Formats: sequence, structure tokens, C-alpha cells
Amino acid sequence: MRDFIIQPDDLNEEQQQLAELIGLDNFAKLVQVFGGTNIYIPKPEAFGRSVRNEKIRQEYNGRNIKSLAVKYGLTEIWIRNILGETVNSNTARVLPGQMSIFDFLNSS
Repeated sequence: MRDFIIQPDDLNEEQQQLAELIGLDNFAKLVQVFGGTNIYIPKPEAFGRSVRNEKIRQEYNGRNIKSLAVKYGLTEIWIRNILGETVNSNTARVLPGQMSIFDFLNSS
């Protein structure tokens, strides 16, 4: 990459804010590496979501969606979205101490 010099007057308002935050030299590095592309910068709370979602998956017992929603301040639909395959796979699973339909039919 060729060297170039960025002057603060060359930047629009948003670019100036970013350059002030990270420094003009670091802004120039961003331009060199990511110039011409879109960069998504997540909100701070996004970094805790994966930990929260994993806790929800671990605490899910097949019938506690409502209590998980209350505990984590989410809707039941959102809890189901987080659980994804877990909910679908648990619907056909025999819970500990529960008879399957085949056990019931064979016991008659």
C-alpha cells in the first residue's frame, strides 16, 4: 500500500469524530486496511449476548421458557429463538422418569 497523508480538513464530520476518538494515525490505518468497505460496529451490549444465550441454553429444562423470559427480561418468543434447535429437539425427547409411548404400550 502506498503511503498517504490525511489532513483533518479532508474528513467529513463523522470521520473527524472517529479520527478524534482513535487518533489520526489510527484512522489512516483503518482507511488503508478497510477503505471502501462497510464495517459493522456492534453495540456494547452485544458482547454479553453470547454468554447470556449460553446460560439460557444451559438453564433450559424443556418447560421453563416463561421463567427464563422473566429472569432475562426477554420475550418468550425471543427465548425460543435463542434456544432454536434445543426446543425442537426437546419436544420429542423423553424426560427423566417419563415413560415413552412405546414403554406404555409394551406395559399393557
